[in-house]
Amino acid sequence: MKILMKALLVAALIPLFQSSVGSQSKPVLIQPEFQLQRIEGFGISIGGGCAAEIAALSGIERARLLDLLFGVEGARINILRNEISWAGKRLPITHPLYLRGFVYNFGDEESESSQYLVIREAQKRSELIINSCVWSPPSSWKTNGSVNDGGELLPKHYENFADYLMTYLYYYKRMRNQDFQLLSLQDCPNLKGPGRSCLWSAEQLRDFVKILGGRLKQQGYSTRIMLPEVEWDQAGPYVQAVLGDSDARLMFSHLAAHSFPMKPSSARVALKEISKKQNLKLWQTEFVLPKGTNSGDMDDALQLANQIVEDLAQSECHAWLYGSVLPASPQWQGLVERSDNSFKVSKRFWALSQFSRFLPRNSVRVVSQGGTVPSVAFRNPEYNGMIVMMINSAREPVTETIELRGWTMERMVAHRTSEGEDCAQVPLPAESGTKRSLILEPRSITTLVAQIRRVRTG
Repeated sequence: MKILMKALLVAALIPLFQSSVGSQSKPVLIQPEFQLQRIEGFGISIGGGCAAEIAALSGIERARLLDLLFGVEGARINILRNEISWAGKRLPITHPLYLRGFVYNFGDEESESSQYLVIREAQKRSELIINSCVWSPPSSWKTNGSVNDGGELLPKHYENFADYLMTYLYYYKRMRNQDFQLLSLQDCPNLKGPGRSCLWSAEQLRDFVKILGGRLKQQGYSTRIMLPEVEWDQAGPYVQAVLGDSDARLMFSHLAAHSFPMKPSSARVALKEISKKQNLKLWQTEFVLPKGTNSGDMDDALQLANQIVEDLAQSECHAWLYGSVLPASPQWQGLVERSDNSFKVSKRFWALSQFSRFLPRNSVRVVSQGGTVPSVAFRNPEYNGMIVMMINSAREPVTETIELRGWTMERMVAHRTSEGEDCAQVPLPAESGTKRSLILEPRSITTLVAQIRRVRTG
């Protein structure tokens, strides 16, 4: 309440909108009739032990966190990325579950149970897309005999691992009444790390996707396959290998890339064009800020928001996911931070909320160009509405102008995250028009929501 009152006071002293264009000479020109990619949503990961951290919170604190993440008054996140357990236990043929068609049991594994708890509670608050991802196959099927430090899946166990993943889907469907919409074959298939990992060459991933894709089709599963889950400039060999095989191409529907801080990539354009030409959905599935990157919480928020705009506008991603809700390792920052037996909400959370809270699934990005600061614009699928996100990273106010040709903006509402505001609503004058000028506060992220209506001409 105090933050909201402060926001109202600031807004009263320094109006967000002005009646004149001011010094801004090149407006943000938005053309709502020219539509681009359709958004599937925004998400977070609960893999890598994150779900167990959430489950360990007290009931009150856990409910508060889940409300913040998935509730209608929170970030309204609608994509959840979970880790497929490598520790499923093979059932003896005399086991009652085996006689019912189950081959592996996942119910006794602690991290899997924690993930199911979070999934179940999140689904009470949001209509979720579940993206299940492999961190490592079972250790006994790998060249190094471990789920850590890379190693490869032995070719003689490709069929075994495909059956294992199918059993995982079957277990959740029959025992937990839960379907998974997307299945990622491997997180970072080219990374040999100290944690859970597995190395796949482009050709190995191509061969395996045909085996697993054939099983999904044969057994009538609607779960779609996603790959390759690497950085933008590392995706080329994987994508070429799979697309170069006519059988493999039919087995997947989503391309996934990871955006890493301070690492621009010219490969974005190529991957974007491939996804459009091949009618594939392109997702950014893992962006995490390392600790010590910036000097303050708001610096992190601005960097996060700028990355989202770049991935949505330049790469035309259909979905955008942050990494772990809670930090998965001492080197990386979660969306929120653990604080004793509770948690602390960061500006990173509010930065993501500026997008996820106001862009429902099936929002469509529209053409926008010009302006001073990074921005991106969308149309809401549920009503004739428009959403514009703008980021002012400067330490001075910036005057920006929004212009719609052939349309008028009405019933405008703005929400802002800044040093002193957390996605706070900013009161606006009850005005309408095809052009509006506004002041973006220093170091702020502003989301403008408006109804739009065509203007009759002639």
